[in-house]
Amino acid sequence: MHSPNGKTLPAGLLLLSCDWGTSSFRLRLVNRKTARIEAEYSTGDGAQPIAAATLSTAARSRAFRAVLQRGLESLGLGGRTEIPLIISGMACSTIGWQSLPYASLPARLTGGDFVIADKRIGGRVVRFVSGLRAACDVMRGEECELTGLFVPPSRHALASDCLVVLPGTHSKHVRIHKGRITDFTTHPTGELFALLSKHSTFGGKPGGTFSPRAFCAGIETACQSGMGPALFKTRARTVLGRMPPEQSADFLSGVLIGSEIASLPRGVPIVLAVGPALARRYGLAVRTLHPRSKVFRIAPREMARALVRGHLKIASTLSA
Repeated sequence: MHSPNGKTLPAGLLLLSCDWGTSSFRLRLVNRKTARIEAEYSTGDGAQPIAAATLSTAARSRAFRAVLQRGLESLGLGGRTEIPLIISGMACSTIGWQSLPYASLPARLTGGDFVIADKRIGGRVVRFVSGLRAACDVMRGEECELTGLFVPPSRHALASDCLVVLPGTHSKHVRIHKGRITDFTTHPTGELFALLSKHSTFGGKPGGTFSPRAFCAGIETACQSGMGPALFKTRARTVLGRMPPEQSADFLSGVLIGSEIASLPRGVPIVLAVGPALARRYGLAVRTLHPRSKVFRIAPREMARALVRGHLKIASTLSA
């Protein structure tokens, strides 16, 4: 938790930004003029554990409200109900607090086509933001990140035609055309890695240092053999002494990320929007598999602010 720095700022300059994921809760106090994060609070109180622990809709609503109140009080803002709040992510899903329907594609990057619902909760104005749906795919939360990524004027031209890669537990490949989100595909790369590395024979011993060689070998094997055979080779290489056990996790990571990046279309500029934990791996995979593509990299430190910038854009008309 970061201690609050915005207590003395007038309410008109402040916004509370909440990213409520499946397994996490993050609340930030933001300066609306500078986009500076004045204070931050995060816990593991995601939508899934709340839904699993509550049997009725009323009980779930009380549980969500209690988590939010604890966050506000931890930031010293429990009594400052004049500061509006915007919430996106799984809190707006069927297992969340305020279920909202997905907005359909195409959707403007400005957020103008998103489904929103404004409520007054505990005397505070709260704006809930829906997710997006494609023909056979869904997202919640990433749409606000995308809005934030394209707020800077320097990216407006890029928004005319590109494909954004948003890695994570469920990586998103998002097609942007003429300032609109026109399509996207989800790759459960992070979830597969967590499951296979912890609950299968492929994980091996965790290594202390990243091995680019093992990672690239995983990429190459996935491209040659396909994901299924390549996954088993994670174990076979170790058993046959062709790879140290501590490098098996990097090989496995290469297989999964390589399979994901290999699916990117040719000829479309790629925007690699990756946080610090995965920046090196995804950058290496893109260079290996798409050496001729135009690639625009978003700095990891900027990725940390993308959601906040998106919330600021979507909440520009929101006031107490």
